[in-house]
Amino acid sequence: MTTGDDRGLRILHVVHGLPRGGLENGVVNLLNGLPRGQFEQAVCCLDRRGEMADRIQSDVPLWTLNRGRHDLRAPFRLAGIIREWRPHVVHCRNWSSWMDAVLGRLLARGDSRLVWSFHGFIDADRLPARRRWASRALAGITDELFAVCRDAAQRYADRAGIDPRRFEVIYNGVDLERFRPAEDRAALRRSLGMDEQRRVLLTVASLIPVKGHADLLRALAMLGRLGVELPEVWLVGEGPLRPELESLVADLRLGPHVHMPGHSDQVPGFLSASDLFVLPSRLEGMSNAILEAMAAGLPVVARAVGGNPELVVDGVTGALCRPNEVAAMAEAIGRLLLDPALGIRMGQAGRKRAERVFSIQTMLDGYADYYRRVCVRA
Repeated sequence: MTTGDDRGLRILHVVHGLPRGGLENGVVNLLNGLPRGQFEQAVCCLDRRGEMADRIQSDVPLWTLNRGRHDLRAPFRLAGIIREWRPHVVHCRNWSSWMDAVLGRLLARGDSRLVWSFHGFIDADRLPARRRWASRALAGITDELFAVCRDAAQRYADRAGIDPRRFEVIYNGVDLERFRPAEDRAALRRSLGMDEQRRVLLTVASLIPVKGHADLLRALAMLGRLGVELPEVWLVGEGPLRPELESLVADLRLGPHVHMPGHSDQVPGFLSASDLFVLPSRLEGMSNAILEAMAAGLPVVARAVGGNPELVVDGVTGALCRPNEVAAMAEAIGRLLLDPALGIRMGQAGRKRAERVFSIQTMLDGYADYYRRVCVRA
């Protein structure tokens, strides 16, 4: 396949929308980061636009279809966009966009290559039977498949009955300039309302069951029995579990120690001001939150689920805990709170690993090479 003009490869990204989220952040980084001249990009939001769209450069075409439930018009409207814009690659992500992208590409009757990428299970590590059958059918008429970590690729392939060799892997990347260790942590803590004298533990995640905040709170309540002074705890994020978590904080008598500021645009500052990052998720794909914490030079405590073991080197950049062992999480947190020097060493190792393996430039180079290869294989 050749581009046919001097604008480079045209990539149409098809997503459900661009609300706050790791997948959406990756799309925005691609839209803003792939080199102009070599790539021309556009994005189609099948549902709603979302606040992350405000970060996209203004000259990037963006369509919003406001798709309804079981909306039979959506594939036809997407086909019209494909015919008009004539992309070389249509790249759709996760289940929510796959069916409409396949139908839209077929209806457009063009020669666009169709890519589907899997970014992780949202709330359950399983596929209903109908989705397994549909996934195999859709994979049969999708040109290329990839996932954002090896675990996600293998899990989806196993559950859907797709040959895992069809999946390539492209890791997410992190902005090493935006997320970095603080130059003046004391001043940063003052600006965020943090105690300058106490150890600070941070997690950044939506307040939903799969993120495991309740388990983290129970682990914190165990620290006293381990002879560990409770840190100042910041749970950054918002979601439907807020009332339940606030009640649990009160029941566990953690109220003076736990802060829940909701969504924040100051996540880089929160990370740079903290001493320890904990992600208690019960299920993960490729965690941008962990990548950002590593880039900020924090040791990371996380469960050994999903792509987390591909990010955190246990005993080197942080600690990995078994999925259902809250006591093990408490012990790992306590060990790092009692030994600040160990936390600093692990955080420095994590920053170096982010620089070496997970920089945003490495990610952009990987996508650029992938899109070129996809078109060559046409």
